[in-house]
Amino acid sequence: MLKFSFSKYRGRMASDNYSFRGPHISILFRHLLTVALAVSLVPGIFGQQSGEQTPYTLCSTDVSGSGGIVAVAASASGVAVGEKGGRIRLLGGDTLEAVWSAEVGGEVVSNLLIAGNFLYAVVNTASSEPSSKLRVLSLETGLIRRTHELASDRSFFLASAGGAVVSVPASSAPVVFSPIEGSKPAVVGAWSEGDSFLFADNERVLLASANGRAKLASLQTGAILSEKAGSDGKVAIAVVTADGRSVVGTESGEIRAEAIEANGRFWTFKTGGAVVYLKSYDGKILAASNDNFLYLLSEDSGRVIWRSRLPGRPSTGALLTTGSAAVAVLGEERLLLIDISSGKVSNTVALEADEEIQPGGIFEGIGGKLVLHTTRGIKAFAANGSCRKQN
Repeated sequence: MLKFSFSKYRGRMASDNYSFRGPHISILFRHLLTVALAVSLVPGIFGQQSGEQTPYTLCSTDVSGSGGIVAVAASASGVAVGEKGGRIRLLGGDTLEAVWSAEVGGEVVSNLLIAGNFLYAVVNTASSEPSSKLRVLSLETGLIRRTHELASDRSFFLASAGGAVVSVPASSAPVVFSPIEGSKPAVVGAWSEGDSFLFADNERVLLASANGRAKLASLQTGAILSEKAGSDGKVAIAVVTADGRSVVGTESGEIRAEAIEANGRFWTFKTGGAVVYLKSYDGKILAASNDNFLYLLSEDSGRVIWRSRLPGRPSTGALLTTGSAAVAVLGEERLLLIDISSGKVSNTVALEADEEIQPGGIFEGIGGKLVLHTTRGIKAFAANGSCRKQN
């Protein structure tokens, strides 16, 4: 930033008995006028910063008419919305216009998962003997292509694992479904009572035990590949990095990275609150904690690259392809967009009074838009007011 100092003038006035009269005051004013002109020609010194963007504009809103939204997923094909009453709709990712609507024959009791050309959802059928079914819908038409019978449970979590889909019941072992039609599902045998699902990739699934240990199991055989040491608090969230580390965050605020293929702890980092968000990318770990900070850590050592103080507790987050981290904060009626390179807020998305973003409710829509699942429905926002008009 351009700065102007009066120190040399103070020195000369003390030694040479300068006074504010005659030619001396005109010289000083000429200097001040030159500085003021330079300041006016440099953008961002006063007012809006040169890297700051215009806040996002609300383009469109979709409010469910069938009793409420229970699950949302998004991809380049659009925004899938699961509603109470057993209806799933696909909306356009730019205007939120309806593409198709499908009745799935039961209440949706899982998240929605988009994998390849299909949309996956678990439903509990409404009958005298309720049962749980995994519905596989065509993402293009909404037609049900396949149905898999599941052990009945109150809720499920669906995750993509390479070409496979992992169904995680609330109280029993995860089940792996191959995309090949007619293939039999496989049960993850490494699961034991009290375990919780953390992460799946192409070949492995990561589970957390009640005692804080993390178990890595094969998706093909279900056998345990490795079991890592206990941590300070129950593991709440985890990622597996590209170079073969499991990174876990705990309810007590610890972040721990360990090699999958070898014994021994790589590094630990202690935050001041429960870890609520973890993301691995480009050799770094992005983490949000209930200590009101967002951290960027080195994947190799856990070194803090930067930390950014948030105005409150983070509730959910997402890493955007634009190079920003989108973070929702409890009590803040806005979404913060934080520049990954610096940790500074680069933009905001305004919400309504008392409106909150639902967990996992931040998505990237078509054409650089942001799609948010909030307590007021589904909303699409665009930067610089570049909303596409609905047909």
